[in-house]
Amino acid sequence: MNLILAILKTVPLFLSLTEEQHEAILEHITMEYYPAGYSLFEKGVIGDSMYIIKSGTVRIHNEGQELASLGDGQFFGEMALLEDQPRMASAETLSECEIFVLKRGDFSQLMQNSPNIAKSVQAAYAARKAENSN
Repeated sequence: MNLILAILKTVPLFLSLTEEQHEAILEHITMEYYPAGYSLFEKGVIGDSMYIIKSGTVRIHNEGQELASLGDGQFFGEMALLEDQPRMASAETLSECEIFVLKRGDFSQLMQNSPNIAKSVQAAYAARKAENSN
């Protein structure tokens, strides 16, 4: 779990959290296994999970155009933890993948039970939204 903890500390929404708060998030993350060619989500579908790649490669694409190829230790979809918005692109596995998944429902429960985490995450979210709109 040291790998996932190290990655969590790089996620913009979680930068200001304490070690203890990062560990609380870990309790809500599950490990999923996906075959090559698996569609994780499609553009336009409401997002409900954040993904952290333990091993393998994931392609982020929009209408056939590759936007990114992500590998070990990289994450995507974190804004879906807080926004009820459609995905801006699609994601599919290019190889067999082990991916840590944090679902919005689990994350929301954590935030309800931990006001300090909720406050820190909401502040980071507001800052990121302001940065993205500039």
